[in-house]
Amino acid sequence: MYYWTTEIKAIDPSDGVLKKWAGPNVPGINESDAKHYLETHELGYCEISGQLIAEIPCEEETGEADFSSMISYENLN
Repeated sequence: MYYWTTEIKAIDPSDGVLKKWAGPNVPGINESDAKHYLETHELGYCEISGQLIAEIPCEEETGEADFSSMISYENLN
């Protein structure tokens, strides 16, 4: 199973400007399946923005990428 990133377009209440926000990561065999997931889980306001390949956390003290703690989604299938 692959994971897909989503985005939400919404008006920022602090300044009234339309902006893009990160949405939830959703599962799907392909992009079409991920879109179906959004529709069936009442997340139709989200748009698929791409396939999630990996998550790389940052070190708390420095903000530097911690590649030793990387989660690769390519090998989960």
